[in-house]
Amino acid sequence: MAGLNDTDILLNEDWQLAPAANGDALVVFGPDCFFQDIRLEAMTQEGELFYDETWGWSLLDFIQSTDDELTRLEIAQRVQLKLSRREEINSETIAANVQFADDKIGVQVSFKFQGDDLQYQLDIELDRVKVEVKIV
Repeated sequence: MAGLNDTDILLNEDWQLAPAANGDALVVFGPDCFFQDIRLEAMTQEGELFYDETWGWSLLDFIQSTDDELTRLEIAQRVQLKLSRREEINSETIAANVQFADDKIGVQVSFKFQGDDLQYQLDIELDRVKVEVKIV
């Protein structure tokens, strides 16, 4: 998992390497790297990363789910559990709100970093094909 002080290769909106003008790959660091890592983990099925079988949120498990209180609670708890594994995030501040609309599931997640009062928000949208995560 990437931390707040890590560096990684920058991925574009299609999750491909973002090339620099000279043809090299661009890098992302600091909080942007951290948020890119969260977005990647949220879109990944648990067990897909060969060296960390617990990495991945497996949100696609809920694509064919019915809209009921138990399903909403299970989605919210999974998101909260996965985010709480990151030591940079104050786990007591993680809140997830799940909504079903048409054939899509929306999850709004808010949290704060340890020792920081600034609140961050993720908007996650699942449909029958993909998971999309936006940092708000």
